[in-house]
Amino acid sequence: MTIIAVGSDPAEFEGTHIAFRLDERAGAPGRKTMIWNISAKAGDQLGQVGWFARWRKYCFFPAPNCVFEETCLLDIAQFIIERTAEHKGKKAI
Repeated sequence: MTIIAVGSDPAEFEGTHIAFRLDERAGAPGRKTMIWNISAKAGDQLGQVGWFARWRKYCFFPAPNCVFEETCLLDIAQFIIERTAEHKGKKAI
């Protein structure tokens, strides 16, 4: 699975069937971590990726009544791995 940046904009990424866009709240004063909105390329909101303090990593928070297949789940997992590694200053696997 490959998550690619959209153009040169570090606030937008795309997977196979889904898109990740940085939420406008991400730059709020005092905020240390990012929030990413996830949507189908067709436009439906699927959930968010945000920091989960107890686990000290980014996690997926799905929207209600969403169904995912393996390609979307793999893209979401890869995105979480990359953002967590980036936040912690490590290289993603």
